[in-house]
Amino acid sequence: MLFTIVERFSPRDGDCWISYCQWRGLAFTCFDSIDGILRPSLFDATEEDDWNHVVNQDFKTHLITDYDYAVQKQSEMGQGDLVGLRFSEHDQGDPRFLGFDLIDDYCDISLLTNWGNDVDQINRSLSPNALVLSYQTVKDIQQALLQTNGTDPHVEGCQIVSIYRLNET
Repeated sequence: MLFTIVERFSPRDGDCWISYCQWRGLAFTCFDSIDGILRPSLFDATEEDDWNHVVNQDFKTHLITDYDYAVQKQSEMGQGDLVGLRFSEHDQGDPRFLGFDLIDDYCDISLLTNWGNDVDQINRSLSPNALVLSYQTVKDIQQALLQTNGTDPHVEGCQIVSIYRLNET
């Protein structure tokens, strides 16, 4: 499992939350997607020791490889949500499992929550926490987007990511 520390986005954000839900045309109860626009990463590998605990490839330097280090960094920041994620070996039986996201190849934008509000297949599949609960469903969405928009830089190389709650918001 990899770890990231992201900004919180919830009904507590008032007008921003209301505007987003109106744009999506959906009523979310919470937001567990790791979309980098709505929930940007709060961790930036700036200290020398950080580089020993991050993924040093493919736009993933905001992903921490060591749980204890991630907890330490979040504690130092005093804010944000500590989230676990897997790009493979998804574990839906883990009690911390929240659902699946579909992230662009830059490991930043969610194609489920920030692709657009006019893709009926996505809208029907999003749960109240802004994730998809079924692996087969998110795989079908990924395949459909690759077929219809495969040359778009956000769709090309998109990855299914399982999301896990590691701290309470």
